[in-house]
Order: sequence, then C-alpha cells, then structure tokens
Amino acid sequence: MAQHKETDNTPLVEIDRLVKPATSTMIDRYIIANHWTKGKKVIDAATGKGYGAGILLSLGAKSVVGIDIDEDGVRAANAIYQSPNINYKVCDIFNLKDFFKENEFDVCTSIETFEHLPPKRIDEYLQSIKYVTSETIIITTPRRTMPIWNYQGGTHLYEYDATEFTEILYRNFDGSEISAIGLNEVQLPGGQWGTDITNDLNTCWIFFATIEMRK
Repeated sequence: MAQHKETDNTPLVEIDRLVKPATSTMIDRYIIANHWTKGKKVIDAATGKGYGAGILLSLGAKSVVGIDIDEDGVRAANAIYQSPNINYKVCDIFNLKDFFKENEFDVCTSIETFEHLPPKRIDEYLQSIKYVTSETIIITTPRRTMPIWNYQGGTHLYEYDATEFTEILYRNFDGSEISAIGLNEVQLPGGQWGTDITNDLNTCWIFFATIEMRK
C-alpha cells in the first residue's frame, strides 16, 4: 500500500500568474511537454495536485492517468478534473508494475520529481516508469548551482549537475535516444515571468530531458 503523504505540492490557489507571476513557469513545463503527448496515452508520474495532467489532456492527449502518493491531492484532482479520459490514482512511483501493465502508456511525464527522491532510489524510480512506458519519457529537474550538494533541509533531497544527470539517464536507458534542453526562467520587463529554452545544460535553471524508448 502506498504511504500517506503530508503534501508539499503547491496548492492550486497559489498558482496564479497575477498574484504570483513566477508560478506561470510551472505551467510552462507541461506546455512544452505537450509536444510529445498529443494523441497519446500518458501517465503523469508524481502529478501533485493534478493540474499538469489536466493541461496535457486539454492540449490533445488521448488519455491521462496522474499518479501520486498524496491521497488528498488525488482525491481533490478526481473531483476537479472530471472526464472519462483522465483519472488520478494513489500509487507508489517505485513500484508501478504493481498497478499497471508493461508498456501500458505511450508517454510518461515526470515533472520536477527527480530532486525529491533519495539518490539511492533514482535507478529504481527510472526503471519503474520505464516499465510502463512504450515510447517517450519526459523528465525535468533543476540544475544544481553549487559545486557540491549540501543538503540543508527542505524537499529537494538532491540536485544534480549536467554530468550526473546525463550519466544517470544513459545508465538506465542504454540504447534509447536521449536528448535534453535547458529551461531558463526569465523575468520580463513588466514583472511577469516566462520560460526561455537553451542548449547549454551547464548554465540553465532546469533540465528538460526526453528519452525515446528502444525496447
């Protein structure tokens, strides 16, 4: 049984571009990801409050399942996003084979999940989402800005540099086509925030990786 989570997911009321302009960049992750999810069966792994899964469905995904260990978040998401093509489940992200069939989904999105997981379980997490995905996996995580990670509390258990991040992906997806871009959160002249895209993984704010599966 999945453990109950005392949520650290951002409440929907706080995602408001006029009140908190920087929260618009959270939505940008899914806007970019929808390039790969149109017409696809999608699993949003660590869906949080479920808004990202809802965005993917509204932008053309065939169906979306959002999974999280946040029982209250899953319950609320099922109440808000009511469609026969979307649902939310309480699942253990490390053991998705206990809940879904192999290759059940075309695409997996896992947005800002990496940094919240114990480093020693990263491979376990990646193999779990790999098992249920047949075509494409999308992963985002913030780039570490300090030379060495020094955990000082908070929900980010470990942040990775470009070398560490890519090494982990190649280790877990040998033979697959792996590519990555960087996302930069940019404050606009009027005070709003937007997302720019760069090929420089050593200076970006966020890694955005896509793995085209070869099974």
